[in-house]
Amino acid sequence: MRTLLRNQQAWLYVLLLVSIVLLTGEIINERFWMHDLEVYYRTAARMLEGKELYRIQEDGHYVYKYSPTAAVYFVPLSLLPFSLAKVVYWALLTAIAAAVLQLLYKMAAGSAPGILTRNSNFLLLAFLAVGAHIHREWHLGQVNLVLLGVYVLFIRALQQEKGLFAGLLLGASLFLKPFGLIFYPYLLLKKQYKALFTSLAGVVLLGLLPMVFYPSWPVYLQLNQSWLAELAIELSAKQNLLADANHTIFSVLARVTPIGSLLGSPGAVRVYQVLLLGLIALFLLWFIRLGKALKGSVVAEGALLISLIPLFAFTSQNAFLFTLPCIVVLLYRFKTLPAPAKWMTVGGCVLVGINIRDLMGSRLYNVLEDASVYTFGAVLLLASLAMCRYHAQKPLKQQQVETENITHA
Repeated sequence: MRTLLRNQQAWLYVLLLVSIVLLTGEIINERFWMHDLEVYYRTAARMLEGKELYRIQEDGHYVYKYSPTAAVYFVPLSLLPFSLAKVVYWALLTAIAAAVLQLLYKMAAGSAPGILTRNSNFLLLAFLAVGAHIHREWHLGQVNLVLLGVYVLFIRALQQEKGLFAGLLLGASLFLKPFGLIFYPYLLLKKQYKALFTSLAGVVLLGLLPMVFYPSWPVYLQLNQSWLAELAIELSAKQNLLADANHTIFSVLARVTPIGSLLGSPGAVRVYQVLLLGLIALFLLWFIRLGKALKGSVVAEGALLISLIPLFAFTSQNAFLFTLPCIVVLLYRFKTLPAPAKWMTVGGCVLVGINIRDLMGSRLYNVLEDASVYTFGAVLLLASLAMCRYHAQKPLKQQQVETENITHA
């Protein structure tokens, strides 16, 4: 066992073993449903036949809500029998989880070489912190893990100054879920114009992909109108600030502070959201400005932006797997973190990952979910990352002061 844990790839062996055991358990217990994948699979099959994609009555609760272009992405899977497509998609998600962890390790090491030993087994702790959310992705066959993989590749491309590739990745991601919009102000701020314009061009070109299956311009336009109508329905259902399972920072802050009592009208809610968004924007500007002189600052900035997604978007709790980049960066630098940041990192990892129904029991699980423990965990991680950045730039600041003193002398 000791030999195994000393192995550089021990975390990978554990991840693969967990994936195989869970897949076997799902099959044996007849719970290998992948309901979300079934929606994508069925929609892609309809697209191949040029049929309607939205509001199909026979689909019941499991209706398709994404863009027509997103359905194109699943066409290759729709060519397989669904039983085989589920196994292939499970394997794909497992490979993405492994690749994301490995890539995050390389990015963290590249931005801060020499901070930690070469052993990468702390990635196992990072995997365990978001393991419950990754399992839910596997079980349902969702796309959040795919998006996480795209966002990490996007940040890696920016780190390597590959703006064209970064832009294409970002543009392609928007058709699955619009979470990637969070990166556009950042690209403007960092003057990454190549990535920005490539992304916009990619959106235009990829948006035309469905015309391969719907060559009639009026039919294509009608298809997109149906999608926009579906999107409007989805958004209108998620406007209640105090709704159940609303783990956004806007909802949680309103629920746990007296602010909630002041939000008696839609106008007050709107003002509150704009003000809070402005405060978060100022925090981001401070964070970016603080890292101007730091090597590989884009890694921590990307981790922060990705981790903000579940705090902004009213979505399922497994979206908190987007905190994984932040967790990896913090665990890589753990030895150098100030004591408060170490405690916040540990606390954040626990809160993001501990609320598992089979572990906590149904009653406690529901209490913790209603209390939005995931949100508090994400906030702790972001606070720790901010402290990490402030702590990292202090030696540089001191160095600059000393240089100025020598110059004046």
